Amino acid sequence: MTASIASGVCLLLILFAPAWAAAQEQASGEQKKVVVTLEQASGEQKGLIFTLEQASGEQKKVVLNLEGAIKRALEVDDRIKESRSDVDVFRGKRAQADGAQWAQLTANAFTGPSPESDLRSSRGIIDSASDTSDPVINGIFGRAQILLVQPLYTFGKISSFREAAGRGVRASEAAVSVTASEVVLQVKQAYSGALLAADIREFLVGLKDELQRSLDSAERRFEAGSAAVTLGDLYQLRAFVAGLAKGIADADQGDRLARDALRTLLQLQEGAQIELADKKLTPITTDVKSVTEYERVAGEIRPEFTQLREGIKAREALVHASIADLYPVFYAALVADVAGATNRELSHVPIITDPLQHYQGGVVVGINWTFDFGIKQGKIDEAHAEYTKLLHKQDFAEWGIPLQVRKAHQELETAEENIKSTEQAFRNARRWLVTAVANVDLGIGDVRELTQAFLAYVTFRVDNFRAVYNQQIALANLAYATGEAVRGFSARP
Repeated sequence: MTASIASGVCLLLILFAPAWAAAQEQASGEQKKVVVTLEQASGEQKGLIFTLEQASGEQKKVVLNLEGAIKRALEVDDRIKESRSDVDVFRGKRAQADGAQWAQLTANAFTGPSPESDLRSSRGIIDSASDTSDPVINGIFGRAQILLVQPLYTFGKISSFREAAGRGVRASEAAVSVTASEVVLQVKQAYSGALLAADIREFLVGLKDELQRSLDSAERRFEAGSAAVTLGDLYQLRAFVAGLAKGIADADQGDRLARDALRTLLQLQEGAQIELADKKLTPITTDVKSVTEYERVAGEIRPEFTQLREGIKAREALVHASIADLYPVFYAALVADVAGATNRELSHVPIITDPLQHYQGGVVVGINWTFDFGIKQGKIDEAHAEYTKLLHKQDFAEWGIPLQVRKAHQELETAEENIKSTEQAFRNARRWLVTAVANVDLGIGDVRELTQAFLAYVTFRVDNFRAVYNQQIALANLAYATGEAVRGFSARP
């Protein structure tokens, strides 16, 4: 019996325990009151937004609806911020790849002591009195070398790197949307879970008061010697009242877990009281489309598909770049080399270049070709393996995501059918319970019939609460599975 009463809240204990355990304390030396206003846009009412006001001596309080909670979570979630940092990483890679197509400048300047060199020329014979075995250092020199290299043809290596980097940016932006869709789903679960716990608690509290009155009446009749009430009947009623008390405690715990999960997802201060704008779970009127239509939408806008498509193209470009690295690079270069020393004269003999006293330069065309014994081939194999891995992941997504859509769609249809059937069941059980209570109060009823009606009413009513909750979670899962949860969400902050 107790398990039937608590069945609606046990789900909360499992669902929100990780988020509750992850809640972190935030230090604050002052109390604030959070006042919520409605944001208007073109005559349409939008989500609740947060306005902080100082209220000395008042307890912190947060009022929010589902849309406002989602909006704040998307703004403050650290996982989304981390994903956006990954986007910046790939933008940096793209900037590097774009810069590789332009000329690269290398400059080297240095100075040091200069040995004396006495250069003489007589009758076409060049000679020097200086001796390298016994240098005379009586000056200093300075030298500057400049190399400006412009790639001409790289067999597609640079263009492949540029494409890979650009695709990587788009894939990382899609990854931000993937993270955001998970955050949205978690907020919806926590918000609906808090409403479910509150509904079950309110229901059990009212039922406990009603059953307590019946127990009091049965005890009076038993003490008066009525044969209609046995000691076993009293024990059963007392057990049910105690079971309801346990169910209320479980509902309170589920409510705390759900609100702690919301507090963590929204990064609210520890101790801030959360008040939900919605007071109870209500069935949502939906126009359920065919599962084929939902699968089509998922194929178009689900961020995982975008992430995989762009990631595969990026990996394919990296394979091409690795293959191109086997071939040479043709380039044009501007070369300049200038040196001067305090104790040397400039040589005007074209076949003699003094390393410490000269100037030379010009434009050249060259080829740069690096050979190794397996390193480049290993890089090709690695790039191809990464590419193949993403292909397999895409194959899995093309099977798995439609299955996820079908599962959420089926859960939605089942939940809506259960809402109708359990509503009829608990309403009739309620009428049965009212009749049984009245008969017991009048002394003409059977306590056993009362307990049977009570058990049926509790079971069907809790099942109805769960069906409404399951409908909202199924809608959230369907929005997640199709990508609708983050339609219009921008990966850019």
